[in-house]
Amino acid sequence: MYPIRQRIEYEPVSDGCDVTEVREPARTARRDATRERVLDAAREVFAERGVIGATVEEICDRAGFTRGAFYSNFADKADLLGALIAREHGRLLAMLDENFSAMGAAVAAAQADPTGLLAPLVDRILASVPGDRLMSLVQTELEIHAIREPAGSRPFRDAQARFRARIVDFLVTGMRLLGRELTVEPACAAEAAIAIVERSARLALIEGGDDPDAMARAVLPGFLLGVSRPVSG
Repeated sequence: MYPIRQRIEYEPVSDGCDVTEVREPARTARRDATRERVLDAAREVFAERGVIGATVEEICDRAGFTRGAFYSNFADKADLLGALIAREHGRLLAMLDENFSAMGAAVAAAQADPTGLLAPLVDRILASVPGDRLMSLVQTELEIHAIREPAGSRPFRDAQARFRARIVDFLVTGMRLLGRELTVEPACAAEAAIAIVERSARLALIEGGDDPDAMARAVLPGFLLGVSRPVSG
């Protein structure tokens, strides 16, 4: 095992008489940049080799750092995995929130027929879930790792739960703006919608298509129409 080496930096603080030390480690732009490069490298290596197959050495080589730089930022590969899950899902939530805020205006500009009304909601969902190859591979590997290692999958499950909860809010609010309501459990509708979007992206990657949202764009409006109804009264 490699020793965990942490680089602790201190800033001088005057108490009016003597200069004392701050006990908390100082965050620096350079340290943050190093951490991000390691996370970026891990994202690529996990996508190529899988979470279990990837090694710390491969991640360090990809990032262009020594193992010392790795262990000054992460305790081990599990710690790195947790940080990567938090970062990637944080980005997804940010994209979802951005599209959530734009949904009202999109709905107001929609056509009058039910399927047309659902188009803005579908577009916002598709814009919230990236369909690029690397994201698809990373998400698949994280899911497989959670299945293989259920005891250590809590960070991934928690992150997924937060994302699913936001999708549920997204669907319920979108339906309300459209004058509709879900006829199935919102969490189930959210999971099905996510599955359609993810399958659409993977199908495009497998078949060499240039539009990862093609299948989802064709299926989601009908699906959402089928699991909702106009609000009575």
